[in-house]
Amino acid sequence: MIAVGSEWQCPMRDLFERILNEDDIKGVVLLSRDGTVVFHEFVGDAGHNLPEVALLAKTPVLGEAKEVEVLYENDRIYMRMFPEGLIVVWMGAFARVAMIRLSCEVLVPSLGKALSAKGWRRLFKGI
Repeated sequence: MIAVGSEWQCPMRDLFERILNEDDIKGVVLLSRDGTVVFHEFVGDAGHNLPEVALLAKTPVLGEAKEVEVLYENDRIYMRMFPEGLIVVWMGAFARVAMIRLSCEVLVPSLGKALSAKGWRRLFKGI
């Protein structure tokens, strides 16, 4: 498992680079199916709300939905579920949601492999 805050996050950060470089993105959280935070990165002081974002991702409102967009205070939270986990993208009002959705759609196959047992070894092979 990735130790949050360690140098092991580098390969995950590379996977999320495209999303994190979009305008008005405040952060990204990757949760496993059981709700464990696998990866997180925030821009500025947005990280202080990590427990609230993780709690929101565990609510039953998600049901069987593949993707959900939620208004939260003055921001938006986009959640994309896939069999191995959940991507949560926290963004401001002016973020390009279509690009975030596309980036998540492209990212999901890589994350599916990375979160499987074999995928973890392959992801950290170069470390």
